[in-house]
Amino acid sequence: MAWELLAIWAVVAAVFVWFFREERKEQNDRLNERAREFARTPAWHTPRPVQPIPVARHDTQRMTEIHRKFIEEMRRQSQK
Repeated sequence: MAWELLAIWAVVAAVFVWFFREERKEQNDRLNERAREFARTPAWHTPRPVQPIPVARHDTQRMTEIHRKFIEEMRRQSQK
């Protein structure tokens, strides 16, 4: 009876070891494939230089009434 339990546990341990090694091998194979694909394809290269988006200048002459009130309130609070 004891040798049967020992044999069962040996089989279970062997299956676990085999399973985890196979999973690690599969994961490494997938990672290697991704690295190989990244190294071969020029997808990360830009075909032309990227132009910066022009920033709209804030026109201080075109402030609305709410902007003026806000600035006046900020000035009033900073004088305290």
